Amino acid sequence: MLYTTYGDTAALAENWPAMRRWVEWALATARDARHPSRVERSAEPLAHEEFVWDGSFHWGEWLEPKERAADGSLIDPVMSDPMAWYLADKGEVGTAYLFRSVRTLADVARVLGHAGEAARYRETAERVRRAWRTEFLDAEGRTKAGTQASYVRALAFELVPEDLRERAARHLVALIDAAGGHLGTGFLSTADLLPVLADSGHPDVAYRVLLQRSSPSWLGMLDRGATTIWEDWDGVSEDGTATASLNHYSKGAVIRFLHTHTLGLRQEPASAGWESFVVAPVLDETITWATGTFDGPRGRIAVDWRAEDGHLTIAVEVPGGSEARIRFPDGSTFHTGPGRFSRRRPIN
Repeated sequence: MLYTTYGDTAALAENWPAMRRWVEWALATARDARHPSRVERSAEPLAHEEFVWDGSFHWGEWLEPKERAADGSLIDPVMSDPMAWYLADKGEVGTAYLFRSVRTLADVARVLGHAGEAARYRETAERVRRAWRTEFLDAEGRTKAGTQASYVRALAFELVPEDLRERAARHLVALIDAAGGHLGTGFLSTADLLPVLADSGHPDVAYRVLLQRSSPSWLGMLDRGATTIWEDWDGVSEDGTATASLNHYSKGAVIRFLHTHTLGLRQEPASAGWESFVVAPVLDETITWATGTFDGPRGRIAVDWRAEDGHLTIAVEVPGGSEARIRFPDGSTFHTGPGRFSRRRPIN
């Protein structure tokens, strides 16, 4: 992230040995340790299990919304059965992050000029991705875990094959609909939930979840008196008892969606140091304007858009050394260099 934001390779070079040691440890753990459920399935590991990271403990998708008992009380999945929680198979999560880590390391190697290691880690990442698909995804785009978090992670990390992405996104939407328009994500996947929905063709669902007022939801926290975003969706009980952190980045990471999708400001995928960026607001009928600035390494980027009378007006300030691509909902796209840009187009 430091490199992508500032275009400076110093942090990558400094941390390259540690990143490589971490990934090699994780790969070795995936190869040498197996979850008991897979040992029970097959005494000898199946071929793909070399790249399934399931044999060491981690917290998994921590703090998803809690279920309620018949009397309405919340069920704590850890305290209600601690051993079941600790011994549960969290291989879907671990293997997904193993793929993400190895692929990131390959990208770092490429940037630092380590061509041989970049190629080796790219191939290893593909083998991890194939193992994840073999173990945790079926031919209909359904994840084995079947949770909102598992679909968000699979789509955000590009674990799902291109021809199954639309189906996987529909499965995610179906889970949200079944939950009455509520999210079901926890510590790891909440930040990616709304971007995944919007980018997979369901911006209406993303905004429905964003603006949901009954719990679990962000606005549900605010309606219960929160001035910060809690770590736990049920961070304050009805009697006022607080649990976990009451000011936490995991659920608060939703702010990224407001920058990248509502405001519409994102760096282009191949860019570093904000050499090029895109402004493409994702509209919703309940939101008629957005304005924001970002002080990047090349200077201030300013975006302001207004929707009125069936038209969208986008104004952008591009700093020196940067270029911008402005995309309107009607599909029209404009490129501009440094300076001020303003254009008005029909929304539909």
